[in-house]
Amino acid sequence: MLEVNETYLDRLSEAVYSLLNGRPAAPVELPPDHPQDELRQLAGYVNSLIAEYGTLSAGISSVARGNLDFTIGKGKLEALQQLKTLQGNLRHLTWKTQRIAGGDFEQKVDFMGDFSTAFNSMTRQLKEAFEKIEKQNEELSEAYRAIKREKEKSDRLLLNILPVRVAEDLKRTGKTSPEMFEHVTVAFADIVGFTNLSAELDPKVLIDELNEIFTGFDLIVERNGCERIKTIGDAYLAVSGMNSGTGRHARNIVDAALGMIRFLEERNAGRELRWQVRIGIHSGRVVGGVVGIKKYIYDVFGDTINTACRMEQNSEPMKINISEAARAEIGEHYALFERGELNVKGKGGMKMYFVTGPRRKEMEE
Repeated sequence: MLEVNETYLDRLSEAVYSLLNGRPAAPVELPPDHPQDELRQLAGYVNSLIAEYGTLSAGISSVARGNLDFTIGKGKLEALQQLKTLQGNLRHLTWKTQRIAGGDFEQKVDFMGDFSTAFNSMTRQLKEAFEKIEKQNEELSEAYRAIKREKEKSDRLLLNILPVRVAEDLKRTGKTSPEMFEHVTVAFADIVGFTNLSAELDPKVLIDELNEIFTGFDLIVERNGCERIKTIGDAYLAVSGMNSGTGRHARNIVDAALGMIRFLEERNAGRELRWQVRIGIHSGRVVGGVVGIKKYIYDVFGDTINTACRMEQNSEPMKINISEAARAEIGEHYALFERGELNVKGKGGMKMYFVTGPRRKEMEE
């Protein structure tokens, strides 16, 4: 709706600008189903002014060409009424002139003072009309700037909760379709002992701590070309490969996970309240889409998500546990500790690895 109103505000502004510069303007027609709001009322005022200005302009042009037989339509501008008076005076002046040309030297031209007064009054009315137009144009401009500011705020809010691609679809068409992403790496991070601590800490302290940690995670995730999908309590879900399609989606996620652990280690230094995190990573395909029609929530689904969650559950504090599929994606760029095959609920035995850091060559680069 903001974009629609913005379009018509632009047209109204252009029409007023044309009038201010002495050019004709076309009426601005709103859709028949547009509500009876301030925009429709403003359009009515501007269109009335356009019509009366056109009538006034046509009349003045006729006078300039010496054509005094034009018909002046009805209007509320006093300038139109003065133009009618001017037309009558000029016709009378013409008749007087013709009588004198015919030899009637008794004719006198004695109404030029009235003509001057009417013309000056008309000029004054035009000036007042255009001053009013300028004021309305400034109000329109301010309204446009306010709408633009609100639109930018709503766009930023939308981008905070939805991927760019999805937000653009919703703004353009009002809907978005689910998508399948074949090559994605998913990371689940879970804060160790959060449930027990949440029962002991003051709620405000708890939320402040969680907010600071997740804000730090968000910056790290964004810096590594990944994106946070959602948080569920103390669980943090991030993905890579859904937007960029990069071939190093797994490395991006692993780099982000290593960054999360370094962030917490640095944050814990010198603090009484220390947090630890378990991280699990898996690569595969996912489906992404918007859930709901009123409160939009973008979510991801599929076995890859469930497996990443299992990797997190089988991880250890301040360690990154990855699956065989993720290990295949990251290649030889990281030092790994092979854990062997562990039993995973619903999946049986699965090979797992701890990422202990980048290989020395990667660190040097």
